Formats: sequence, structure tokens, C-alpha cells
Amino acid sequence: MTRRTKNNELRPADLLDVSPDDAKRLDVRNSDVVRVVSRYGSAMLPVRLNPAIQPGQMFATFQTPEVFLNALTGPHRDETTGTPEYKVTAVRIETVRSS
Repeated sequence: MTRRTKNNELRPADLLDVSPDDAKRLDVRNSDVVRVVSRYGSAMLPVRLNPAIQPGQMFATFQTPEVFLNALTGPHRDETTGTPEYKVTAVRIETVRSS
């Protein structure tokens, strides 16, 4: 979130990658803004349908402080790296605004 890397060139905005199957089930489309909610917090992101994402999983970058996706992770940390358990955070999504 320091913006000291070239991540902005690769992906200038944080997006929530969702599988097309999940998007259909959840009735969301590309560019819909959703609230991603965990037991620890929430964040709002636009959706990007991505067929590389497996149904039941989602992916998001967490480079912008405005989105502050870190709010979704809990206090648990990986013992080796000390990073939050990003890959095991259960979430649900709620549609905020349709495109």
C-alpha cells in the first residue's frame, strides 16, 4: 500500500476477481461495485470476471489505502512470514451498485 512498486502500472485500481460461475450465481457483472465482508471488516471493490478464478474463490489486490482490504483479515498471522492469512479469509459479497 506504499505505492513504491510498479503495481499501479499492472493494475491501477484494486479489483475483485470473481469466477464467471460465482458471478452468475451472485447476480454480479463486470464493474459492479460490491462490498466484500468478513467477520473482521469490509471493503468495497469493483468486480472483474476472471475465468482463471476457481468457483468458491476470489482474488483481490490490496495496494490502495482507500480500499484498505487489510481490514478483512483477522489478527492471525503466518508463523514464518508474519503476514495476515489472506488466503484463508472467508468472505461474502453484497452488491452495492450495478454497472
